[in-house]
Amino acid sequence: MVATVRQTVVVHAGETREVEPLGIFGIPMWIKLSGTETGGTYAIIEDQTPPDMGPPLHRHSREDESFYVLEGEYVFEVDGERISALAGSSVYAPKGTAHRFQNVGATAGRLLVMVQPAGLDSFFVDIDDATRGAREPDLSVVGPIFEKHGLELLGPPLPGRSAATQPILEPAAAD
Repeated sequence: MVATVRQTVVVHAGETREVEPLGIFGIPMWIKLSGTETGGTYAIIEDQTPPDMGPPLHRHSREDESFYVLEGEYVFEVDGERISALAGSSVYAPKGTAHRFQNVGATAGRLLVMVQPAGLDSFFVDIDDATRGAREPDLSVVGPIFEKHGLELLGPPLPGRSAATQPILEPAAAD
């Protein structure tokens, strides 16, 4: 059973629950609310994605993941469906779906990432601890961390900006 948390937590702009922002292969992240503060029920993370960057195709076995675009222009892929998302858009990737995203804008974009239950916050802390400063993942290092947190690495990030804006599936031709 998860303990009920009864404490107000305030994390101001630019602050994180960690000692410093995380650096996940060149993507800065701020844990705004961790599972520690919510009794494990959810976590909130801010992500500042540089142009043409985003995570590889992956699947969560434990967490539902929601994204709210604060700034920028993104393309998400959830179970093969490509979704364009500008500031003010939200995208939901339930646990068990294969998903990834990419900032397709010319400047850094910002996302608010909410996961339920918490756990992805701990995953990012573990990845940051193991790979701090690395620009490319070493599968021998990150693979066991993915497994520990119930994540499955399925494929590469989305291709470059021009290809990312193209749909994966063409509409069926009318007869």
